[in-house]
Amino acid sequence: MFSKIRGNNQTVLFRGNRFSDWPNITARGPIDSLSLSLKDPPDEMIEFIKKYHGKFIAGFISYEFGARQIGVPVHRLTGAIPAVHFRAYNHFELLANSQLSNSSRSEPFNPIIQKEEYDKNFNKIQSYIKAGDFYQINYTHPLKSKTNLSARDIFHYFRSKNKVGYTAFIEDDGWAIHSFSPEQFIKIKNGVVSTQPIKGTAPRGVTPDSDEKNLRELLHSEKEQAELYMIVDLLRNDLGKICTAGSVQVVKSKSIQKLEKVYHTYSVVQGHIKQDIHPIEALLSMSPGGSISGCPKKRACEIIHELEDYSRGVYTGTIGCILPDGTLQFNIAIRTVVQEGNELTLGVGGGITIDSNNNDEYNESLAKAASFQP
Repeated sequence: MFSKIRGNNQTVLFRGNRFSDWPNITARGPIDSLSLSLKDPPDEMIEFIKKYHGKFIAGFISYEFGARQIGVPVHRLTGAIPAVHFRAYNHFELLANSQLSNSSRSEPFNPIIQKEEYDKNFNKIQSYIKAGDFYQINYTHPLKSKTNLSARDIFHYFRSKNKVGYTAFIEDDGWAIHSFSPEQFIKIKNGVVSTQPIKGTAPRGVTPDSDEKNLRELLHSEKEQAELYMIVDLLRNDLGKICTAGSVQVVKSKSIQKLEKVYHTYSVVQGHIKQDIHPIEALLSMSPGGSISGCPKKRACEIIHELEDYSRGVYTGTIGCILPDGTLQFNIAIRTVVQEGNELTLGVGGGITIDSNNNDEYNESLAKAASFQP
């Protein structure tokens, strides 16, 4: 449904870094907004985007809304945050830097599932892989915390510890989304669509020698490389559905991204979008992202619904913006904290293959939360 604007406090912020071309933008006081439930048709979202062509548009699509489009069951969303939310703005500001805070009054993030439950589901995943249901799946679980900070303050605090390339902040009455994603999902500019899947993680070392050792092990890990290449193949297939024949190519097969607490390997895949496909239709057709679902995607999403007995919501969905010139840029909403009142939820997870080890995967998922801990 189209929403009435309640005031001028519906702020969005986007922050990149020197390694990304994500815009540094602040926008306040939208002229219109759209919120959809899981039952609403995607046509309403497409209509809203087309209506405000030439304006600055920002918003998100939840994991469940994307998964519903490929015909898999999803959990009911809880809380006040909609399944899809977009806003149109007449004006925005381009900023070089943002205010940062180095103080926090948030509590530690703690898992809500026991390690025994994680291990049980890990073993189920291994059984499904051996039975041939899928090759890889992204299994996640939520961590919980509380804070006395305002939404804006907690964003700036987390940003001071996570200067990643695809940061987004969306604030509303009673809730806020803080996304510190290192992963670009889709960029569409001048007819060229690109995606940058991340697969492969190693913790940063505490000394230069251990740091180099961890990076070297990541680069030589057959398991991590196989996982990355599986997702690259999946995304090549996804792009093939929306791009002209023969235009899809792998620009980078395996590159390194260095973050504060972890290393990642990633790839870049590009193609030329078909003229009869609107960029927002392309974004929706590729949702949910292959790197946070699995391969093959539909069966992986079915098992995610079976094993994860909670909704992901915005986490592992996609957040981004459309510039007035039509350029579309959206992230994969990982490293994303959802704030409702003083409650904080941080989803963590990782890709599991036949070669995965349950203790390694569990520890890796918690390592991804390290930069959010007080």
